[in-house]
Amino acid sequence: MSVVLIASVAENGVIGADGDLAWRNSEDLRRFKSLTTGHPIVMGRRTFDSIGRALPGRRTIVVTRSSSWTADGVEVAHSVPDALALAAGGETFVIGGGEIYAETIDLADRLEITHIEQALPGDTRFPAIAPADWERIRVQHRDGFSFVSYRRRPRPVADLSELLRLLEPELHSGEYLYCSVEEVPSGIVPVVMIAETEGITLVIPREQAEQLGLPGIFPCAWITLRVPSALDAVGLTAAVSTALTRDGISCNISAGYHHDHLFVPVDRARDTMAVLAALSHTRA
Repeated sequence: MSVVLIASVAENGVIGADGDLAWRNSEDLRRFKSLTTGHPIVMGRRTFDSIGRALPGRRTIVVTRSSSWTADGVEVAHSVPDALALAAGGETFVIGGGEIYAETIDLADRLEITHIEQALPGDTRFPAIAPADWERIRVQHRDGFSFVSYRRRPRPVADLSELLRLLEPELHSGEYLYCSVEEVPSGIVPVVMIAETEGITLVIPREQAEQLGLPGIFPCAWITLRVPSALDAVGLTAAVSTALTRDGISCNISAGYHHDHLFVPVDRARDTMAVLAALSHTRA
């Protein structure tokens, strides 16, 4: 089962005002109909009251605390888990309101959001869409708004066997240097930046270092370990460094929010990729 939240969200997060939508647009409504038709839709009681009827071509599931409430063409659930259990299988769209979105965003696999390019008055808001959790996969710009599809980023993995099984190393193009500066030159975005007592360490492309006249050391290749490693995971970097050590490959490892990154001698980059592929294969 896949859970999809669909909403029109203003810049200030507002989605509703006084029990109704805060914004209406005919193209947005057509998109809503196209995406949800043929699928179960889950909503709260107040959202149903604002619509006033079951929507044609869709199983309509309403979450309410009332044990006696009913409506024509509606299936009633008394909690969000019960509603999702009723929907069971395929794609289920959650269409509001604010409390239902708040309860389901951590369960969702995808978001279909119309981002309205203005702040709107209102009393109901959509939960924050955290970039650490959600990746934009499609954007369609319109005049004053955009249709944006998000998918959930893979949840961080802590188990070493699973991390090695999922390991997908990516070798970036180019050559990189370690540089030390007192201040970060304007206009550059380093791959790695570490503030130390002695100065600021940057890892940047060689051509960028040469353009800036920065001396650099350790000409290296940059490899990203494409696996959703939890920051508190134990053993991945040790397993990688041990495997590389056996092949006599020096390696500097930097942990990012989403992935670990290796910097190895540029002339050993292909050897490193082979070692990592073998390491992953032994755990597959």
